[in-house]
Amino acid sequence: MYDVAIVGCGPVGALAANLCGQAGLKTLILEREPAIHPLPRAVACDHETLRILQNAGLAAQMEPHIAPYAPTEYRGVGARLISRFDFAPPPYPLAWAPNYVFRQPAFEAVLRAGFAAYTHVTAKLGCAVEAYAENATGINLLGCEADGRDSTYRARYVLAADGGSSTLRRLCGVEMESLDFDEPWLVVDLLVGERALARLPQTIVQFCDPTRPMTYVIGTGNHRRWEIMLLPGEDPSELARPEHIWRLLTPFVAADEAELWRYAAYRFHALVATRWRHGRILLAGDAAHMTPPFLAQGMVQGLRDVANLSWKLARVTAGTSPATLLDSYALERAPHVRATTATAKTFGQVICELDPARAQTRDLNLLAEFGDPPRVRHRQSLIPGLNAGVIDSVSAAAGTLFPQPMVTLADGRCGRLDDFAGHGVRLVLDGADLLSTVPESALSTLAAIGGRAVVLDAQPHGATPAIDVLACRENDAVLADWLRTHACHAALVRPDHYVYGTAQDGAGCARLCTAFAAMLAGHVA
Repeated sequence: MYDVAIVGCGPVGALAANLCGQAGLKTLILEREPAIHPLPRAVACDHETLRILQNAGLAAQMEPHIAPYAPTEYRGVGARLISRFDFAPPPYPLAWAPNYVFRQPAFEAVLRAGFAAYTHVTAKLGCAVEAYAENATGINLLGCEADGRDSTYRARYVLAADGGSSTLRRLCGVEMESLDFDEPWLVVDLLVGERALARLPQTIVQFCDPTRPMTYVIGTGNHRRWEIMLLPGEDPSELARPEHIWRLLTPFVAADEAELWRYAAYRFHALVATRWRHGRILLAGDAAHMTPPFLAQGMVQGLRDVANLSWKLARVTAGTSPATLLDSYALERAPHVRATTATAKTFGQVICELDPARAQTRDLNLLAEFGDPPRVRHRQSLIPGLNAGVIDSVSAAAGTLFPQPMVTLADGRCGRLDDFAGHGVRLVLDGADLLSTVPESALSTLAAIGGRAVVLDAQPHGATPAIDVLACRENDAVLADWLRTHACHAALVRPDHYVYGTAQDGAGCARLCTAFAAMLAGHVA
């Protein structure tokens, strides 16, 4: 029997296989397609994605296939600049640039090479799951292999990462709730020649023109994407033909200046599953939710799903936490997805306005709110934290994403914090003196759940044998500023880098360790 079976080997399923493999879980991944889809679909990710890849040991392999996101301009009626987004200056809070673009086929190839390195992870490509049967100890997945043979696989838990048309979601009878966004768009990917590249916009542009809303995205290398809204009465199948595509792109590029790499008509949806868990089956990625692309969070939402779920599955399958811990998955992720999707929907409504008078009013309202010319805003400030689940009920910073500073160890080694501290449970303290005030019993409790202490001190003194201690000095003030902002001196951090809770003294640290251990034992609020 497998510990976990993952159905679907797109980016979400492939990352899940890496994280489960890293956790030592005997993992099976089933994918109906025999090979990676050769064309781009997702095109952007963020710093949380890169941190997860870093923790999975894949960031270095991924770096040749990514590039930092360009600044973004919103241009309204008459091409007037009405809104701007860019990165805040470094140092970056997660030690990675806030947003990236990538080429999906190469991205997926790195993920698949990653899980292939684990001998306890098995991939079955060309196997379509058609039914399942669950009992008290596991699930049988009934599949059809590439050669037409029927097959059966058994696992303790199943992760359904099989996309927006998820077979497993349908078999579970789970409905999708609409968040009232449904717009038809044409997505066009080009590989552009040097002559045209030189005159194309050097920023990402949202053309909020009511005569034809459109998005222009700068990808990696010579990859450029146009997302073109279809107008009322237009036939998607008619417009999604090369001759019409080149006509729509006439203001930007000619047919002899670029290669048409991919084009497809889509409906941009905002949907969330009414249930994320059905017995031993857990939904993730597009099987659980679909987000309009206007915040570049569609794929990222699914990657967060499996980062949230993998460490919990590892505890449940090891018997160190009860199966009820898995109920916290939807409790945490569903509100986060809804909030992020609502923000993306708001951006989409700005872009998709077709009424000229309302578009004029929109432009004036944005300029009144954000300045004329508009001041630069930061997209990552729009991503929420967690507001329920395995988090402390009284810490103001509970549920926020913990920063990752660049640090230096006593032996002179420098790097990102996670590379030295790992990504298990961590009690991070702003000095060795504070560590010495934490009761030994609390540190023993923390060690028993796989935790360690991280001390912002070049040479910690008074270290305790009750727990492993990493001492480091941060190179900038990223973490010091975070602690000051949240009026605390310590933070207890979960394996997925969300803050369980914060404390000001040793007694507060002890309370966090005891309460977190109790939650992992099954007492989830």
